[in-house]
Amino acid sequence: MKILIIYYSGTGNTKKIANALKDGLTDHDVDLIPVKEVNPAELGSYDLLFLGSGTYGFNVSRKLTSLIKKAPSLPANIAYFSTHESQKSWPKAFKSVNEILKDHDCIILGEFDCCGENLVEKAQEQREAMYSRMKPEEKAEAERIHQKFIRGHPNADDLNDARNFAKEIIQKLR
Repeated sequence: MKILIIYYSGTGNTKKIANALKDGLTDHDVDLIPVKEVNPAELGSYDLLFLGSGTYGFNVSRKLTSLIKKAPSLPANIAYFSTHESQKSWPKAFKSVNEILKDHDCIILGEFDCCGENLVEKAQEQREAMYSRMKPEEKAEAERIHQKFIRGHPNADDLNDARNFAKEIIQKLR
């Protein structure tokens, strides 16, 4: 099976997941390419496409959406993956991509998401500014959630889960 994993990663977290997906697909011909290096005309030559992005403002990267818009054809089988700096994934992050895929009769086989700590200095400054406006008990809860669910992610368990997700997608095609 010829598989393409496309990703946009602003902080490196989604790239880690993309690499883990590839590690889970050892028995297949897999290309792993950042979105900026993908030729949209070649997307239709694959049997399976994994599309990945961090979540930015409740959506996946516009670069990913733009690439999919430019593709003259797409594989019938698609799977999504994303990272986010929140306790839970935004359920409509791939909404803009879904709208495009309707025109191509693609089947979405599954979606994987995990937390990813945003280590970019500006994000850390924004988080601290948000905390400074909170009541002490709200700040403590926000910091607890960040510590428990976000800090240090994606971690080894997340990467293992991504490898298993890739294998589960292949099983759906058998």
